[in-house]
Amino acid sequence: MTRSASRSFAARLRPAAAFVVMLALVAIPTAQTVDKRTQLRPGWNLFSPKQDIELGIQSAKEAEKQLVMLHDARVDGYLNNLGHRLASHAPGEKYPYEYRCVNTRDINAFALPGGSIFVNRGIIEGADNEAQLAGVMGHETSHVALRHGTNQASKAFIAQAPLALLGGVLGDNAVGAIISQIGGFALNSVLLKYSRTAESQADILGTQIIYDSGYDPRAMAQFFEKLEAEEKKNGAPPEFFSNHPSPEHRIERVMEEVDKLGGPPKNYKTDSAEFREIKKYVMSLPAPPKQVQPPAGGGNAPSQGQRPELPRAASRTSRTMRSHSTIRRTGVPPDKAMRPRSPRKAAWWTMARATTRWPGA
Repeated sequence: MTRSASRSFAARLRPAAAFVVMLALVAIPTAQTVDKRTQLRPGWNLFSPKQDIELGIQSAKEAEKQLVMLHDARVDGYLNNLGHRLASHAPGEKYPYEYRCVNTRDINAFALPGGSIFVNRGIIEGADNEAQLAGVMGHETSHVALRHGTNQASKAFIAQAPLALLGGVLGDNAVGAIISQIGGFALNSVLLKYSRTAESQADILGTQIIYDSGYDPRAMAQFFEKLEAEEKKNGAPPEFFSNHPSPEHRIERVMEEVDKLGGPPKNYKTDSAEFREIKKYVMSLPAPPKQVQPPAGGGNAPSQGQRPELPRAASRTSRTMRSHSTIRRTGVPPDKAMRPRSPRKAAWWTMARATTRWPGA
């Protein structure tokens, strides 16, 4: 090969070599782009996602009767705009998320199955920036996405249900009978009692959600630090911690997840003009009422910021379950004298007869 031909061949190789080097650089991620996020999945559940939605709608209606809602279209509109941006990054079932503002300055929020999320006015007033508010809302959105409420309800039901019923509860009709018997809102006593494991999972997934939404994920930890400082100052835990049991090393675990995500995203957001305007607007509104009137139909009204006081229908359900269990052990089928007169309890007897093989049948 002549010297002229060699130079021509080398000239043709240069673009190809440069292209190969460029591909190699793209294919090798830097330390800041590695995403080793914690993988989370919903736990075992008797309920279907559709039933989560139905139960949540029923429960939300009852909750609004017992809570003092702000009922401000501007505030609820802002919460839903922000919430829907966050929820678009929530994994799993695409629930119809809806965010509502409760008119109390207690720093708290709670979520119902299927996507109904209640945010106290105090969260908006207490957050330093939009990223911190997004952290709280991402945490509650994670409870819905991971189906923590109905997972808790499922475990509580199985712990009480007689063996005669277990064969039937897996079908849609049987689960519908459970909802009908216990009552959607009566289940809230279970739906809103999360374990520390569930709280930790909501922290982790919430951190991922606000990261994917373009916010500084460290805001989740910063808000918890703010609450802990308030606890030290006042000598009592904030309302948020009373209803959200705090896992060990909560702040450290959130920061660990931030590291797994590779740090804050590029060009991350911390605040917005919309948040500053809505916070100023909320703080200008009349002070929340100091007392809550008892809900229609009787029962004790919750104090400001507390989750609703719930009916005690579950205790009657437990007694009905125990009667089924006794019948199952003795082998005596329910006769007319033993059948409950209440239509609600009758649903349990009907299901018990359908799922139990009585002697001589």
